[in-house]
Amino acid sequence: MLRKVVHFVFIYSVGLFWTSLVFLRYVWLLIRKPRKVLLVKDRQNPPECLNDSSLGVHGYIRLQNVKIHYVGNGDEGKPLMLLLHGFPEFWYSWRHQLREFSNSYRVVAIDTRGYGQSDKPSKVSDYTVTKLVEDIHEIIPALGYQSCVLVGHDWGGIIAWMTTIKYPDLCDRLIIMNCPHPFVFGRYMQTHWKQFIKSWYMFFFNMPYFPEMMMRSGDFKMFDNMFCGKTMGCQPGRITQQDLEAFKYEFRESGSLTPPINYIRASIRTPPKETTANLELTSRSSKGHIDKPVLLLWGTKDGALETEMAKLSAKFCSHFTLTFIDGASHWVQQDEPAKVNEYMWQFLKAE
Repeated sequence: MLRKVVHFVFIYSVGLFWTSLVFLRYVWLLIRKPRKVLLVKDRQNPPECLNDSSLGVHGYIRLQNVKIHYVGNGDEGKPLMLLLHGFPEFWYSWRHQLREFSNSYRVVAIDTRGYGQSDKPSKVSDYTVTKLVEDIHEIIPALGYQSCVLVGHDWGGIIAWMTTIKYPDLCDRLIIMNCPHPFVFGRYMQTHWKQFIKSWYMFFFNMPYFPEMMMRSGDFKMFDNMFCGKTMGCQPGRITQQDLEAFKYEFRESGSLTPPINYIRASIRTPPKETTANLELTSRSSKGHIDKPVLLLWGTKDGALETEMAKLSAKFCSHFTLTFIDGASHWVQQDEPAKVNEYMWQFLKAE
């Protein structure tokens, strides 16, 4: 009980600190450019890129508690490649992979719960890692498969890691992009000041209402900064204006940012040991070990994650391949799609 109280006090104290800084900046910008800060364009029609038929066919899967939207490409008789996006994205982040691998795989990119056209449960507790993992546990057989090549980026990487740990038979091969093993991240952030600072947004997002307002302000200026800015953004020209419009269109509705932020709220409010207990892992999997082949692709210019965590992830894997992509950002599959696809093919064709 005492540990939970200390945990609660700590995360909210740090959250209040960061929120006060963001709030002061917000007020300053509001005084200087009120119209620009408060602007949010009315987006009634999707950009053309979201109607591109070459990316695949849209569909829905009804799970026990939620309905999941997906885009599938490739014949259904081919092996399944399941793609899990990160924060704050949706299925479109995998546009380059949906085309690339559809000749050899049934490629399915989902909107994870709370995103895009998937159902959006209202409670923070609806977005625990346990429930996200159970979604994948249901999705794979619902698509008519017993296992798949599981691919995850960022938060999708966390889900993919943990799904493979708990349900190893569901995963033939695991491909992760810019997301360390979950057991590495928690320990590293607690012991490395630089990563703790980079993770400031997690504490900020734990606060109610204001994070959503900030992300919408200035016509989703935060999306411009994340995908195209100097600290976090992709290389020039990799994210087009139409791509940006696709992300802004997907989050256009008031309240649509709350479920994605609830991923982080649920994560930071739950102590790591409690998360492990809730997953009901076996004695071996409770140590986070993975026996399946694992490829970890890592853009070296990740503004949110320290590169050292990629190397530390190796100790949890029996068959581990780590490939750094120099100059690529956190959004590696969108920043360097040709290189990502090439390394994926090499891994998939290896014995």
